[in-house]
Amino acid sequence: MVNSFRTSWLGCLLLLAGPLAAAPGEQVDTAARLEQLRVERGLPINLDADWSEFDRNRNRLLFRGLRITQGELTIEADAAEAERLDFDDANWTFRGHVVIVNDGTRLESDEAQARFSAHQLVNAVLTGAPASFRQRRPGKQSITRGRARRMEYVLGEHSIRLSGDAWVSDGANEVSGPRIAYEISRDLITAESDDSGQVTMKIIPPEGDGGGSR
Repeated sequence: MVNSFRTSWLGCLLLLAGPLAAAPGEQVDTAARLEQLRVERGLPINLDADWSEFDRNRNRLLFRGLRITQGELTIEADAAEAERLDFDDANWTFRGHVVIVNDGTRLESDEAQARFSAHQLVNAVLTGAPASFRQRRPGKQSITRGRARRMEYVLGEHSIRLSGDAWVSDGANEVSGPRIAYEISRDLITAESDDSGQVTMKIIPPEGDGGGSR
């Protein structure tokens, strides 16, 4: 069973459901943000680390205290490893306190597996106890927050998919379930139940609604 609703959380809808060398790069995102991407296209990828080493036996690059930046994108981690210092087609693993910040979205986890292609971050799978995110929507004061044991951040879709004790809240109202998808650009939440659990929603009336008998 799938329930979808806007994060405006309207009740009627809820009831329905050490410096290293920089490498050139570019960040490409969803069609809805083409103008932003046009500006960001061609920005360099910068890496800074407290320590780095090439493990010849494993053919892996190792880092400690790593920070990667490209335009609005920032990735920080206590430790990281990669196949090579190349963002054209590479997989990276980040461990420790992992923080990914991009376009108003902040994600935190114990570990993250990230995929880079054509010098851009394509997606990141974050795991933790739990992993979490927060998103401030443009032009709005409220912050959407979520947590789960596993989260997949897909930049092309501008979405976050949560699974394993998933929970999302706009600061007042909440939804929880086995799997939740948050489409950031559409401001849309989709919660899905399965045999192992059910979707739970909590709707809190705005202050001053005066609930009491009449």
